[in-house]
This record gives sequence, structure tokens and C-alpha cells, in this order.
Amino acid sequence: MFCASCGTLLRLQKTPYGKWMSCPNGHTQPTLQQEQPSFTEKNQHQAKTVQVADGENILAVHDHVCKRCGYGKAELIEISAAYSDEDNNYRMKCGKCGFTERLEGKIK
Repeated sequence: MFCASCGTLLRLQKTPYGKWMSCPNGHTQPTLQQEQPSFTEKNQHQAKTVQVADGENILAVHDHVCKRCGYGKAELIEISAAYSDEDNNYRMKCGKCGFTERLEGKIK
């Protein structure tokens, strides 16, 4: 910032009352806004709640019969391998009771 009267570079001046920029030649300065403006915005889009209808999982879209309750739809869960010589793990989670069953072999 520069002095409004002489155009010299303003310097930081420290006093017991605070810090501000002042002219080295002693010219008084108009009030300067020296703080960064901060902008705050409210969230324009309110979050949508996910509702489970009738206690059933809405992600259960695959055909699989549960061994516990006999429900016909399940959610497919894939767990990636930790090392390159392992296969991924696949599990089917029942859409009604939540029973998880591990599948053997590869899924196509």
C-alpha cells in the first residue's frame, strides 16, 4: 500500500494500541481496510435423507436367496485384495435381515 499524499510505501507501525500501516514521512492516512475479507455462505442445497422402506435395504438389487430368512434380493459387497496375489472377496448381504454370506469363486 502507498501513502495517499506522497505515494511512498507504507510501513507497519506497532504501538500499544495495535498495528497499522503508516507513512514514513508522517502523513495521516484515511482509514484503510487491512484485514482479508472473509466470505461465508449457507448451504444452498439441503441434504436429502435416505429412507429405508419396510426395513428392506434399497441397495439389495441382485437375485440371491438368503440362507437365514429366504428373502430373494441381496446387496453385492466387493472387498479388494490387500496383496496382488490374492483374489477379491465377494459377499452378499441380505436386503431384509442383513445376513452376510461369503461367495466362493469369481463373480461375472
